[in-house]
Amino acid sequence: MSKWEETRRLVLERDGYQCVSCSTSLRSRDADVHHLLPRSMGGSDEFSNLVTLCDGCHAAHHPNLAGGLARRAIERWAMRLARWLDNEARALEANMNFGPVLRLFGASHFRGGQLPIVLAALSGKSILVVSPTGSGKSLCFQLPALLRHGITIIVSPLKTLMSDQVSGLLRKKIPATFVNSTLGPDEKEIRYSLIRRNAVKFLYVAPERFFVKRQRERDALSRNRPEYLVVDEAHCVDQWGRDFRPEYGRLSEVRASLGSPPILAFTATAGRAMQKRILSSLGIEDATVFVRGVDRPNIALIRWNAPPRARHYEIAKLLRLPMLASRKAMIFVPTARIGQELQSDLRNNGLEIPFYHSKLGTEWERQELLKRFQGESRPLVNHIICTNAFGMGLDVPDVRLVIHWQQPASVEDYLQEFGRAGRDGNQSVAVTFTEAGRGAGRDVGLLRFMAEKTANGSGLDEITARGMLLQRFSQIDDLTGLLGSKICFRKGLVEYFEGPKLRVRQGLGRVILNWVFSNESKPQRFRYCCDRCAGLDPRQNSLPDHVASVFARRVHR
Repeated sequence: MSKWEETRRLVLERDGYQCVSCSTSLRSRDADVHHLLPRSMGGSDEFSNLVTLCDGCHAAHHPNLAGGLARRAIERWAMRLARWLDNEARALEANMNFGPVLRLFGASHFRGGQLPIVLAALSGKSILVVSPTGSGKSLCFQLPALLRHGITIIVSPLKTLMSDQVSGLLRKKIPATFVNSTLGPDEKEIRYSLIRRNAVKFLYVAPERFFVKRQRERDALSRNRPEYLVVDEAHCVDQWGRDFRPEYGRLSEVRASLGSPPILAFTATAGRAMQKRILSSLGIEDATVFVRGVDRPNIALIRWNAPPRARHYEIAKLLRLPMLASRKAMIFVPTARIGQELQSDLRNNGLEIPFYHSKLGTEWERQELLKRFQGESRPLVNHIICTNAFGMGLDVPDVRLVIHWQQPASVEDYLQEFGRAGRDGNQSVAVTFTEAGRGAGRDVGLLRFMAEKTANGSGLDEITARGMLLQRFSQIDDLTGLLGSKICFRKGLVEYFEGPKLRVRQGLGRVILNWVFSNESKPQRFRYCCDRCAGLDPRQNSLPDHVASVFARRVHR
């Protein structure tokens, strides 16, 4: 117990847990301890300068703080009522209050869909959250972790993601650290010592950290009994769990070694089939699944039939549109060879566009190009050609155009990549090139060839490698079917991830918590949905003119 907590307890006991002004009986968590002479005027924490007040009398002494004090009282009553009325909220501890933690993270309210996730986590359930980058997934595990007493371990795939997340927490004065291969032995030992002393609230590690050769390191991690095991970028469990990072497929073992805490898994993209595979691999088949933010109404979805030899001309014309010439655009290509050819073709058309891929120069050069696109370094880059190696977790708010040279390898990849457009909520466009007729199989053939190459080089036994290959073929076919469908393209995408819409009735306790802690605003609706709904006909429309007309349309509010 801190010195102030002990002082507060003694003051409340002295005053008999009653407001000295109006004699109202109070519970400890509802009582305010008031400085008769404010600290700013030299007042001390001596007992003689402290009295017990209720919220109303306290507000009367601080008229400039009346709003904040009233909010605190409303928050406490909302939590109390919710615990009384709602089965899920009943699992919350009596002294829990979302308000102070939200304000610690610089938020006044939960964003749409965050509250049910937080309640599920605090009730001890394992969960899987499918929600786009930038939608506030981090708060959904950081807030429950802060309201619990122990450490939370976060499994993260990339060192840069670990570093960024830890830096953000430290800036908020929240004790957090990471352990990875970039640290020397002495620094690792210091961090493990902090963990042993319960001086750290969040620990970020890669899955490989639980299987390192040094027994001492493994023991340092396995001795922890964390409140939660968080799996960030959880689609890696499915995509990498049997591939080149097999430790992702062993996280159920890790959970058992840590005392089987609830798993909180988060990913920007996972269809219903992938959701089941992730839960099965993690050993939490009974987990609650939350899917939110799949429908991005501000992104116009356009499928455009064009053979490969004509695509670079179409891309050049799009990048020259007046409303896009100085706006951010991303062009995804399936291979480095196609990217280099596109870069050369655009250069011949007078457009110098950088190309980001995994073998580009040094790590520093790749990071520098990423910073230039994010606006953090000069000279700025607005248009970029990239493979899917570009910026996992990238969150640039003002990308107006995403182009796919051809379909990606899965609906999950497609959602994550075109979803990098319009993070600021403004009108954006996603264009995907397809090919009908005699050449229709070339795009799919390339993807199947790449899948076979990956499976053959995976080092897995023949049966497992074959199973992985068939799964990837199925994912390719799923997206091919959606791209070729004659129904609304957006509707098909949403149903792939969410399934049929089911109306869930909220309890009264949840309604109260939503009213006090959430800011559920209806998203803007835009007039343009997809090429099918717009009646786009390539025989009568040109792609640049059509894209220009999308930006010219008024928003339907």
